[in-house]
Amino acid sequence: MIQSRRECLKRVARILAGALIVPHRALAAPQDTPHRIFADLHLHAGLHAWSRESPIALALPPPLLALTESEFNRTGFDWHRCHDAGVDLICATHYNPFDELVSMPVDPDPNAAAHTHRMIDRLEREVHGRSSRYARITINRAEMKSVLSVRRPDPEYRIAVVHTIEGAHALGGDLRNVESFARRGVAMMSLTHFTYRGVATTGNGLPFFPDLNRTEPTHGLSPFGRELIDEMERTGMIVDVTHSSASSVEDVLAIARRPLIASHTAARTLADRPYSLHDDHIREITRRGGLIGVILFPYMLANYASIDLARERGSLDEVVRTIEHVTAVSGSHRRVAIGSDFLGWITGPKEMKRLSDIGRLRTALLDRFDGSEKIVADILANNAIRFLEENWGSP
Repeated sequence: MIQSRRECLKRVARILAGALIVPHRALAAPQDTPHRIFADLHLHAGLHAWSRESPIALALPPPLLALTESEFNRTGFDWHRCHDAGVDLICATHYNPFDELVSMPVDPDPNAAAHTHRMIDRLEREVHGRSSRYARITINRAEMKSVLSVRRPDPEYRIAVVHTIEGAHALGGDLRNVESFARRGVAMMSLTHFTYRGVATTGNGLPFFPDLNRTEPTHGLSPFGRELIDEMERTGMIVDVTHSSASSVEDVLAIARRPLIASHTAARTLADRPYSLHDDHIREITRRGGLIGVILFPYMLANYASIDLARERGSLDEVVRTIEHVTAVSGSHRRVAIGSDFLGWITGPKEMKRLSDIGRLRTALLDRFDGSEKIVADILANNAIRFLEENWGSP
């Protein structure tokens, strides 16, 4: 347990410094099947390489950098292993922690959009370069569908990669940047993240630092946030309500005209965290054709007393239980998917520390859904792909 605010600040500083990659091994590739394998709605594919190159990380002594890697990222990812595992699609999430938490000289930083474009550039260089045998960037739903049409074992099979943004502070306070991101292929963006940055209030997503949200909890969307919803819908960018406070979600539901997504969330009924969605919000989002992505972070999925306890005991049971709950609340398994949040400073279930271990979640779901390959394929892949095909881009 954290004993003082000083220790809290030290821990956040270590997070911001860290490139958090840990070595890992993949499961053996699954047998070829007519069903899709996996589509991840939220994965920080480029965050740790970006963090490694930051001035803060470069200034760290090697032992401290190694400590941040082992302490704050216990999930692994590799394009090659995910390709071998048959992953269909990954929403690569762009989030610059230094813009949100450290280097923002004003609120918001007008340079934030340029920083995010550079993050996108870096990931594209990686995918177009050394990872081109395993993945392909797709900048609109037509390209996404084309890449997804090639299946294993065709040698041209690639993981479809879709750009997303976490936290509208990336806009730098300028609505014109919505269109610039949409043009280069950003499919969706969450309105907020750890802190209020002039768009929408946030539900606390940093359980070890509960004072980080400095604004009144009843404050939802700002005037800028209301304009942002209209602009995102105009340009065809999907609104992601993950990390939003309950009052922010209420405000979004009051004005949104297109289906919404919660890309990586949990159910407040099962885990009483401000981060999680109330059942009424799950019900209303899905009633309107929206989608709920379940995070693979047991601490947020259940009422563990501490992150350490969740690391020790958290399992795929919490993931499956949450999927069942969202299915029951929404009335259909077709409104639930997975947003792992891997490489995003979380601890995965004890049975699944690497994204390429997706076969273990598949086995757990088959056991719970009476062996139905169709239902499990919908939850793990088809629902996310269908939602993007139907809602990404101008109406």
